[in-house]
Amino acid sequence: MRTRLVALSALLVSFCLATSIWAAEPVEVPLNAAKSLMTGQHPIGLPSFFGPNEHAYAIFKFKDLVPGQRYEATISYESGTDIGFGHSWVDGDPFRSEYWSFTGIGTGTGTGPRRESQQKFLFTVDPKSSCSELYLVFRSHRPMALRVSLQRPSGVTRDSQDRYGYYYVTDFDVDRTAPFLLKRCAAPKPKPVTVVPGGFIDVPLNSTKPATTSTHPAALPSYFGPNDHYYSLFRFVGLVPGQRYEATISFESGTDIGFGHSWVDGNPFGKEYWSFTGIGTGTGTGPRRESQQTYLFTVAPASSSSSLYLVFRSHKPMPLRVSLRYPSGVTRDSQDRYGYYYVTDFDIDRTAPFLLKR
Repeated sequence: MRTRLVALSALLVSFCLATSIWAAEPVEVPLNAAKSLMTGQHPIGLPSFFGPNEHAYAIFKFKDLVPGQRYEATISYESGTDIGFGHSWVDGDPFRSEYWSFTGIGTGTGTGPRRESQQKFLFTVDPKSSCSELYLVFRSHRPMALRVSLQRPSGVTRDSQDRYGYYYVTDFDVDRTAPFLLKRCAAPKPKPVTVVPGGFIDVPLNSTKPATTSTHPAALPSYFGPNDHYYSLFRFVGLVPGQRYEATISFESGTDIGFGHSWVDGNPFGKEYWSFTGIGTGTGTGPRRESQQTYLFTVAPASSSSSLYLVFRSHKPMPLRVSLRYPSGVTRDSQDRYGYYYVTDFDIDRTAPFLLKR
């Protein structure tokens, strides 16, 4: 029996690693479905209310919930791995300004035998609800594989015990945490943008913009790369002279795509532009997982422009996300959860401050 349980747990972990779901994006869980993944780096834009930046996160969205209906949600994971974790049950998109956390629970996987474990949660959607989505923000103090499912009540109660004799059911209705009144509907998220040749994707402060590199834009100078490569053009807007910023490029590693990017003052399609620096690298050939590269820079106080252009190219089509925010505290000595350095500080490298004047 122990061999079978260890194998089952290993299968869960390997499945999570094999999938390409990014924990930074809400993973939809409809009725009678189960979704597996691995918690990942703190998503940009997630409020500190939900936990510290150094923890790992996964965000789920139970969808198509019906007012007045009772449901059973299950979180499955491997116990005995000594990982602390917690989760919040939220009305409204947690990335937006209006959300409401009904409750938060903190616990851990324990240090006992390694085996598959479950926690079940029973809840009712308030009949007066005007929305059909409930968010689950899950965090762990280090990366953790898990599976989340949703179904109609199976008959378990808070007095039910698992096969090891542990109580594993929480009834939010009995605890009077529920029924959940869902009234903070989220507007549909924009789909990833494929850049139109010659067009720019504006990235203001505290935003994240997705894109997929596309064919070479007409009239883009050959300085930025060959015609047979693929491009996305971003423009950081609303920059303030003297201010320091943090930009992040997120992508899936392990896809064996070479890419590069140039940081430019002035429209690269114009006659006058200046490239401060160019960086070439790739996604690698290792495990497929979410990766980030973060760049710190200051806008020179003498700048007369508020825009900085990022010309991104890849040798085949590549999805990515680009974000901008104030510095989060990372340094060039920071390492990601896999032990890799991922921060470039243009100020320390003396590439910056960027004097924007074109």
